[in-house]
Amino acid sequence: MKLMHRRGLRWGAAVLAAAMATGAGVATAASTTPPPSNAVAPGQGINEYGMTGAFYDGRIVPFTYTRGFYCDTHVSSAASSGCEVGAPYEVPPAKSFDPLYITVPLGFSVPPMSMQCPNGLVCVDHPGTIDLSRLEPALKPLYPKLTAAELTAALRNVPTPGHMHFITTLNHGRPEWWYVEVIGVTKPSVWNAINRHRSFSFLEHEINTHQTTPILPTNLFLYFAVR
Repeated sequence: MKLMHRRGLRWGAAVLAAAMATGAGVATAASTTPPPSNAVAPGQGINEYGMTGAFYDGRIVPFTYTRGFYCDTHVSSAASSGCEVGAPYEVPPAKSFDPLYITVPLGFSVPPMSMQCPNGLVCVDHPGTIDLSRLEPALKPLYPKLTAAELTAALRNVPTPGHMHFITTLNHGRPEWWYVEVIGVTKPSVWNAINRHRSFSFLEHEINTHQTTPILPTNLFLYFAVR
């Protein structure tokens, strides 16, 4: 389904519970060496040419990237990339675009190279960093020794986590902007089932039956064609 306007914020109790299952990036954020942003300026990614995989209608399809990411700088972000999770975009890079859903494991580990974009690597034309500070209220119980201000600071500029891609259209193989929306997966069994089915229809069922978090908005867009 083609998106023509800003999607509403869908943020509920399940998001908070799921976010509490992970210590997303706090140790890295506390490091003296900041992670690479893969940006030429806040909100503007480095133009690279490359490919990743994705799931569509039960099969794997390749993405071919030709432009760096876009993150709407009208939405506040403390990440060096200008990207964030938790608030929707205000100004998109184009009038028409399609959704790109990414699933992220929360609270458990998976082999990095089993993901289409692994932990510890910056996928082609993706941001290397992201601001997760809007998740601070949910993460606070995991870090009782940190004040809210300290935890917020630690979440402002973390490495983009490893993830999988799901799409609902091939867009006739034409390149376009895709709006990134995030789904957290908190159980290994659910993660494995979603990856076995390789389709957004099954992923949507898991979302609707509260097996995952609700869909989380971002200010992030990626540009690619499905080949």
